[in-house]
Amino acid sequence: MQRKQRQHLFYFLALTGCVFLLISGSYFVYAAITATDKKANDFQIGQVETSLVEIFDDTITEIEKNQSVKKEVSVKNTGTINQFVRVMILPEVRAPVEGDTNDQVLPLVIGKDLVLENMSTSDWQDGGDGYYYYVKEAVAPKKSTSNLFKSIKLSDSLTQQYHQTEFSIYLKVETINCAEFTYREAWWQGNIPTSTSLKAVDDALKTKVEK
Repeated sequence: MQRKQRQHLFYFLALTGCVFLLISGSYFVYAAITATDKKANDFQIGQVETSLVEIFDDTITEIEKNQSVKKEVSVKNTGTINQFVRVMILPEVRAPVEGDTNDQVLPLVIGKDLVLENMSTSDWQDGGDGYYYYVKEAVAPKKSTSNLFKSIKLSDSLTQQYHQTEFSIYLKVETINCAEFTYREAWWQGNIPTSTSLKAVDDALKTKVEK
């Protein structure tokens, strides 16, 4: 029995992927930021392999508050099997503290302080659990999702508190094979969701599983 459980666990891990990516590092300069792009990590597990696809002008050195900046983000299936995809967006602001080696982490709320513009709400659905789910289709090998968003904008309501702070946006990308209801096991502990947002995600994905 234990051997079978270990084999099942290995199979599950071999068909589950998770990617942590740093997609933007910047500095607030009161009403502007200095922008750079870099990737932190790219993990690949088994045949479920994923990469982040970005279109971003890395020559930009300053961004005014309330100014839209082009940054198209999508996810590409670089593996060999169809995949379901979900993404968590994690903005982070760190402010230096005088006399302390540790930075202060400041809040940056998506939709209020950081606006993700031109989101494809028909293809991507907010699950209400911190993740955006790609519900248009299972992503085939060598294919990409549509853009999750196409530009970002910092709110003009950001206060002096954000002057000279370090700004980053992290993406947590998770993928799962499309075997029947494997996504429920991987993402929701095998449960059928009851919340309105996640139920809508489940209703969309369950029609696309491979039996």
